[in-house]
Amino acid sequence: MHTPTDHELVLRAKRGDTDGLSLLYERYAHGMYCYLLRLTGDPEIADDLRADVFLRMVERIDSYEDRGWPFSAWLYRVARGRVIDTMRRNRYRTSSALFEHSLVCDGPERLVDIAGSRSDLYAAIAALSPEQSAVIAWRYIDDIPVAEVARRLGRSTGAVKALQHRGLQNLARRMGAA
Repeated sequence: MHTPTDHELVLRAKRGDTDGLSLLYERYAHGMYCYLLRLTGDPEIADDLRADVFLRMVERIDSYEDRGWPFSAWLYRVARGRVIDTMRRNRYRTSSALFEHSLVCDGPERLVDIAGSRSDLYAAIAALSPEQSAVIAWRYIDDIPVAEVARRLGRSTGAVKALQHRGLQNLARRMGAA
């Protein structure tokens, strides 16, 4: 059985096919929730933001243009914007419960020891590019292998390693640990 690509689903959605939208939601809803939960530390806020991200997807699917990046990158960029807006509007700070996950050594956790609080780290992660933010969260919080992150982003493993490296450098700079 053929599994439709994101590109095919987007084209279907643009033609008004609600099944295309539903399949995109099913494909990304869980990962989006996890991403938003990591950035906010609050399950209710993460769920509300996920709903908002997918509402924006429905509203803006007609204006989506395939520019060679995976659809997921566009979706995570929308999510990152919603998180930043929410943090600014509510002066919301992430909770330290976020780091009760086990992290890979020498990743972002090291920056916390060097430069500040965990909430500052999550604010810095949210300020990265959507791709860097996703790579850092998946690699160091969820401990997902590079190959799987590459598959999720539609990128090569080399590109993911470069995003990870640049993301860690940007985090260190943002947190004053560079």
